[in-house]
Amino acid sequence: MKARQSVLLLRRMGKPFRHLGSAVMRGDQLAALVSPHLDHAMTVRAVPFHAKLMPPVAMSAFARRVPLGAVVIVVKSAAKGLTADHLAPLRARGVRIGYDSIDTAIGEIDFDLYDFHIAASVGGKAALEAALATRGRTDVPVELLHHHHDPRLAGHRAAETFACGYVGERKNAMIPQALASEVEVIEVNYAREFARILPRLDRLSLHYAVRPAPTGGDRQNRVYKPFTKGFTAAALGANILVNREVDDVLALLGEDYPYLVSITAPDTIIEGFEHARATFGGPVWTDALDRMRALNALVQPAALAARMSEIVEIATSRPR
Repeated sequence: MKARQSVLLLRRMGKPFRHLGSAVMRGDQLAALVSPHLDHAMTVRAVPFHAKLMPPVAMSAFARRVPLGAVVIVVKSAAKGLTADHLAPLRARGVRIGYDSIDTAIGEIDFDLYDFHIAASVGGKAALEAALATRGRTDVPVELLHHHHDPRLAGHRAAETFACGYVGERKNAMIPQALASEVEVIEVNYAREFARILPRLDRLSLHYAVRPAPTGGDRQNRVYKPFTKGFTAAALGANILVNREVDDVLALLGEDYPYLVSITAPDTIIEGFEHARATFGGPVWTDALDRMRALNALVQPAALAARMSEIVEIATSRPR
């Protein structure tokens, strides 16, 4: 009988009582979401890991706990300090090693360490492929796995009246003074704070996601953000007011999504808000919600599990 394919998500080991959003969501939460939808041939589990806390000499002991022929996916900052010496004991056990960079700056990735890459955004996938091409490594797979919303949103729904709010760190939002009293700011700085603000999300029907344009250099060096705010709004059955410059917005919602604005034309932010309020509940609003439902379908647990299975199949079918 063929052995079950083991997949380990190495997510960053945080300090006691500190919960890192990306580590939890693309580690523990992702494993819990996909596991019920995988066939019996595959298991996925999250394992706390931090390369800076694990000297290469100690990796032999760690590797002995990893099943032969496993697939190991290093999640974002768990890779800080990672070297080829860390990975050698895993490779000796026939382990395929991938990197889920999420929103790591492209210029900070050591492409020599990994057999495959996972992108959390459409833009990030294209940038990773371009970076590999410049290194003559077009044979290295780059696979897209969209960034799911927090599963604690289950049971929460958008309001049936018009109300707009921004969820996240206030410093990352661009809210014109004219809209300061119209956009409720729900401040969230750490993953551990999310449960506290959940009841406030039920008051919103329009999520505000206007933020500065991506920065950090050219395409080969900058950060690419997954459209998590969009997936969050979609999970709640809400629409979103967002600027065209945000990564993945046009690819996922389309050029004609009715509540797109532009930070290069600030007046469109206020106009977009007023348009959303004026069309609330009508055909334009309803059609926009259809786009959001399609967005939500991309990150349903069964869809994520199917995508994970495809990624693992691609990774394990490559020549060693």
